[in-house]
Amino acid sequence: MNYAVYFPRQALTLAVGIAISGFSLAEVSTPVASKASLKELTVTASHTEQDVLNVANTVSVITEDDVQKQQASDVEDMLRYEAGVSVRAQPMRATAALSGVGRGGNEGVNIRGLEGNQVTIQTDGVRLPALYTFGPIVTGRANYLEPEGYRRAEILRGPSSTLYGSEGLAGAVSFVTKDPEDLLTLGKDVQVNLRTGYASEDKSWFSTSAVAARNEQVSVMLLYTQRDAEQLRNQGSATGVGTTRTLPNPQQIDSDYWLGKLVWDVNDEHQLKFTAETIDRNTDTEVLSGLSSTVTALNADDRVRRDLYKMDYLYQPTSSDGFLRMARISLYQQDSSERQFSDERRTIGDRTRDNEYSELVQGVNAVFESQLGDAVTHTFHYGLDYSQTDVQAFREGTPAGTSFPDKPFPDTDYQLLGLFAQDEIALGQWRIIPGLRYDSYKLDPTADDPLYRGLSPETLSDSAVSAKLGVVWQQAPLLNWFAQYAEGFRAPTPQDVNSGFTNLSSPFFSYQTIANPDLKAETSRMYEVGLRGRDNKLRYSVSVFRADYKNFIENTAVSGTGTPTDPMTYQSINHDKVTVTGIEGDARWQFDPVWAISAGFAWHRGDQRGDDGKAPLATIDPAKFLAGLHYDQGEYYADLMLTHVQAKKRNPDEDGYSPASFTTADLMAGWQINRNASLQAGVFNLTDERYTYWADVRDLSADSQEIDAYTQPGRNFKVSFNYQF
Repeated sequence: MNYAVYFPRQALTLAVGIAISGFSLAEVSTPVASKASLKELTVTASHTEQDVLNVANTVSVITEDDVQKQQASDVEDMLRYEAGVSVRAQPMRATAALSGVGRGGNEGVNIRGLEGNQVTIQTDGVRLPALYTFGPIVTGRANYLEPEGYRRAEILRGPSSTLYGSEGLAGAVSFVTKDPEDLLTLGKDVQVNLRTGYASEDKSWFSTSAVAARNEQVSVMLLYTQRDAEQLRNQGSATGVGTTRTLPNPQQIDSDYWLGKLVWDVNDEHQLKFTAETIDRNTDTEVLSGLSSTVTALNADDRVRRDLYKMDYLYQPTSSDGFLRMARISLYQQDSSERQFSDERRTIGDRTRDNEYSELVQGVNAVFESQLGDAVTHTFHYGLDYSQTDVQAFREGTPAGTSFPDKPFPDTDYQLLGLFAQDEIALGQWRIIPGLRYDSYKLDPTADDPLYRGLSPETLSDSAVSAKLGVVWQQAPLLNWFAQYAEGFRAPTPQDVNSGFTNLSSPFFSYQTIANPDLKAETSRMYEVGLRGRDNKLRYSVSVFRADYKNFIENTAVSGTGTPTDPMTYQSINHDKVTVTGIEGDARWQFDPVWAISAGFAWHRGDQRGDDGKAPLATIDPAKFLAGLHYDQGEYYADLMLTHVQAKKRNPDEDGYSPASFTTADLMAGWQINRNASLQAGVFNLTDERYTYWADVRDLSADSQEIDAYTQPGRNFKVSFNYQF
């Protein structure tokens, strides 16, 4: 492996800060608390902070400390050691007009076999833009995130629609941004935090500079992260150009991320918080794999942008006598877009493609908490969500011909309204948690958009009711039984309903897409039982589940032979029923004051039933097992993580590549130099294992010559340094 390192301008900020403030190497020794005994808090399970032991969901929490130890540079890194969760992130091998392979980057999160828009992904309670695909454009949902900005990420497994509405078929991933208090770790009223790091897997540098200040009533912060990277290395060896090339295509990636907050404690009961968050990421790719006898050059220029502005009002009365215990009202606006430009030079005539997908959403979220009772306590969480989204897509290209510019679906006003209520009934060792949510949605397309050339667009509106019932029996600290029934749904998106495009130019294959005003929402029902516990040495959780899904939305051919007079007609329809079953678990045992071991596993099975019979669900990941050995005495820590993924087997009559099993080992360590400075380092894939992820290669044929292009990096290292003053 080539581990050449250069010293960019990102590191200068850190060096200057250290020089100005002075640097003491005085040793520190911080008492170590058992991680097994630390209370895990979740907000995602009920909209308010709760101990994980008190909820009937399977929830895992990733902290800022976890992110820094794992040196996560994106969402795929953050979820690396989560069993039953994955991120599809194919290498960039797209073409200008036909294939979108890898164009979406980190496309989204897969939870228990479902992915894309079937999983809620949100930051500070605001839903991220939808995954959108049309021909060569693929917009990734997880590209809008920057790990350095978040203090916590929570993964809720199972339907989440009773709390978060549409998209909550399979679960929710919630990212919580840092507050000023998270940066004021030295007990001072003004603090500067500097952090920089390098990763050999893509020769990337990042630097984060943050400042926070506070007085008795007001606290403020400003955080900035810059990243510069090249293409992610793999274990391919074929050079040259064309589809047989397996070395990664050359890339240059840079991103800028800003997070600003102002928190005003008006008095002991009222608080106002103002948040501004923005990310701007550019990726330039020389697509050598797309060259051929007729294509002499192909360059791609992609830009992802998201701007979020949010105001939160929080009311927490100092007295517990009243009915209302908490009120939180949020107003927000999020403007996001992804633009993908391709410049293709050909011997038969050059062409360009310029595709853009954008969402502008404005919304309000209100959550209230009330409590009643004495011997039997009722804790109510109730509220509403409303959002209005302007969804647009635009396509431009040269030569213009008769189709460009155009829109694959008309500009659409997309409205969502949700009303929800949940009651946590506490009766001794028992907690009974019923919940109910009503959602309505309306898609109102522009009727006379001259750039939309599909068939007449249709307005679609409908509503859904989602229910849940959870039970927790806290028999003993190490015996907390839980069971849950939960429902979920996903409303059709504008592109599902009104995708419209016609191409009659080819006598060999002419096609069109048409609207479907009769689309139904996708729905799910899940049954889950489990057991978990925690004391000062041991923490564990295990659960089994079954989830039934129906009305899956699929864009498929419904008629036509492909001639100009009888074009192949595609339409989004409700098609398949799916059943997913599985078992998941994790544990951590602190067998010594400074030593611990951990383990985790997930096994899922999914079957898809459609018009053609029963078949395995392609998005189910193979079984995954995790094991860890951990050392932490305060000044130093070290973590050894082993990951084993089983081989993926296909049906005998199915033609496709089946990746073999693999085992990887990662070693991470850190040194708390003093109270101001710390150093983290890690070597990943210690054994230089050659492997691929099922999510990335599931569409490849068994005899594909491109398999090595999808391999993950070989042995690589990461290092980072923090300084605060």
